[in-house]
Amino acid sequence: MPYFAPGEIEVYCYFRQHIGTRMEAAGLRVQFHYNVAPGIHFRVAPPEEYRSAIIMGIEDGMAARFPEFPKTGSIWIVEITEHDVDSSPRAFYRAARTVIDQAYSLSQSA
Repeated sequence: MPYFAPGEIEVYCYFRQHIGTRMEAAGLRVQFHYNVAPGIHFRVAPPEEYRSAIIMGIEDGMAARFPEFPKTGSIWIVEITEHDVDSSPRAFYRAARTVIDQAYSLSQSA
């Protein structure tokens, strides 16, 4: 099967799950680019308690879904959706992994 990297696309994911007596929720909009500074960048400032979880989720998702993503490529976080009660580092990690999974699904249908 040929390898497909996400092109110049934008993907949004809002993750929400019921866990026991509460909910867990977070949302991210990311863009994939090849013509700007490589790496993971934030166009919007994340709450500091979620920053590392977002980066880890994107890095883990990219390693699993796009291991051949070019080193010159970049991922921009352009929107962060936080819920006052239900957001947590774990929710943002899962939203980051899910947004990469969505990009993977789109790349497979190309």
